[in-house]
Amino acid sequence: MKGFFNLFKDSAAELRKVSTLTVCGVLMALSIVLRNMAINITEDLRITVSFIGIMAIAMLYGPVVCIISNIGVDIIGYILDGYKARDYNFGLLLVKIIIALIYGIFLYKKTTGKSIVISGIISRVIVVLLCNLVLNSAVLYYCYTNRNFPFMSASEWTAFRIWFTPRLIKNCVMLPIEIVMVSFFLPVISQAYKRIFKKATV
Repeated sequence: MKGFFNLFKDSAAELRKVSTLTVCGVLMALSIVLRNMAINITEDLRITVSFIGIMAIAMLYGPVVCIISNIGVDIIGYILDGYKARDYNFGLLLVKIIIALIYGIFLYKKTTGKSIVISGIISRVIVVLLCNLVLNSAVLYYCYTNRNFPFMSASEWTAFRIWFTPRLIKNCVMLPIEIVMVSFFLPVISQAYKRIFKKATV
């Protein structure tokens, strides 16, 4: 249990380093660019790979830094979207915080390629199942489609299933692709980070 809480303590300590702010700025910018390159399927559904930057921050700097970064990416991305048809949704922001927390807990202080890949895959699967399919869907449907959710009649549940099916298909199709991306990019980023900062400290 002490080791678990040390993840947050050590992650918070990372904020005192200039290198943390520099690298996080780059990875946040990458995430924002990828977020704005998303493919919109419906008003409530789009394909994006911006999670890679956030997972990299979680791997390098832990849950505290990742939570702050993911909040920043979400707010800045929303502003740059210029999408004013809907107000900023704090329920979805809470889901973003949970996502960053999951990534940070699983990925922080993983040093070997194998441990990074395994932790990355597990955390991504949890995020897709819990956050994308359950929490995001519940917030979106409740806020923008039916305020009676989850206290709906049989016909309303049928309507929800119709609304939810594209989300389920999209996440099931994308998950294997995302797993491949996680397995490739996270170890590469980790190795590049070690080489750059090892040279910087020589």
